[in-house]
Amino acid sequence: MITVLNGWAVQSIGYSTYLPLGRPEILAENFDRWQLDEILVVAIDAGQTGDGPRLDIVEAISRMQITTPLSYLGGIRGPGDAKALINAGADRVVMESLFIDDPDEAGAVAAAIGRQAVIRAQPMHLENGRVLAHDPRGKYPDRPIDALGLLESTNQPFSELFLIDWKNEGKAAAFDSRLLAPFLNTDLQLICFGGISEKTQVSALFDFDCVSAAAVGNALSWKELAHRDLMKATEVDAVRAISYGKVTRGAREW
Repeated sequence: MITVLNGWAVQSIGYSTYLPLGRPEILAENFDRWQLDEILVVAIDAGQTGDGPRLDIVEAISRMQITTPLSYLGGIRGPGDAKALINAGADRVVMESLFIDDPDEAGAVAAAIGRQAVIRAQPMHLENGRVLAHDPRGKYPDRPIDALGLLESTNQPFSELFLIDWKNEGKAAAFDSRLLAPFLNTDLQLICFGGISEKTQVSALFDFDCVSAAAVGNALSWKELAHRDLMKATEVDAVRAISYGKVTRGAREW
């Protein structure tokens, strides 16, 4: 995962503190060399301006001619933006706010580019034993995830759910696996993010059938060749055993 603020890649800590890393396309080039499964660019300020997604960032990464599949999150307003991102070089789009503010428009995106190319992002946390959905904008109060229809595993306009442990985002070895409990008996496939930095965490997450990927951000920037601490070279092609639902089975095959 590459977090972008004002055009620069940054380390994000708890959605409040940001440390500069450099140009997003250079990080993407490094991640491509590491043969990671997928690269996700998150432009955290794109949705604040209302100007739409940062096509320039996607285009800059595309010019690096990387072969790793590229996904993008930030400022997507509808099918037009999604198509523009695909044309700019993205393989998939990730949406968070649009699914909350205008579910019909989010569904229109899936209809335009295919649900396999759409991921839904949702920050969550645990409170009094309940898993609640969180809106970082403060526009909506925290709500049980079933109130958002996130436990309905049929006819969803997305292929995977990007589950963000927002309270532990930016921390080391802190992802709360209890957030997975509501999804254990569903057909939804989850990409887990937030506080994932250790190989033991990744291995434990893949013990859950509902987990299709572990997303890593800051931990890949703490030291040189940090990916070697997360998986062996021989595990690259097997790390994503289940992905994009039951039909296709992994970013490389897809």
